[in-house]
Amino acid sequence: MKNRIFSILCQNIPGVMMRITRDFTRRQINLDSITVGVEPSGLARIILMFRADDHMAEFMQKVLTRLEPIIKVDVIDPEEGVVRVVALIKTKKLAGDEHWKVVEKIERAGGKIVDSSGGAILAELSGDNEEVENIINALGREIVTEVARSGRVYISKKIG
Repeated sequence: MKNRIFSILCQNIPGVMMRITRDFTRRQINLDSITVGVEPSGLARIILMFRADDHMAEFMQKVLTRLEPIIKVDVIDPEEGVVRVVALIKTKKLAGDEHWKVVEKIERAGGKIVDSSGGAILAELSGDNEEVENIINALGREIVTEVARSGRVYISKKIG
């Protein structure tokens, strides 16, 4: 079993997400990440990440392609595009030296401080899933009090 990414182009109508997730639930496949955006055309682009073997991945592509509101299901190779996660993190109240050490770690990792009122830091991190996870782990559970993440977002490097 390995990680799979599907990029689904579909009509932006109520119930489409339920139809898609129901087909995964029926086959007891856990969706690790779901991200939805509306394209300039008004159609919805859904990026799904899940773990499956080759046979199940091919089967799920066929199942999803048959659903009425779905226009196209592309199997994505992460090597042919850019996959990113965005995370917002909140720290406990930090004072003096500890506060500036955390700010430095976040900025060195490419993060951005969004707010630091009241001694707590609210920061934005982005990168691949492992990079974001490593930064959060490096800060530690004793400092980070809350994390909110996006699902994985993908865009192809191909032109046209």
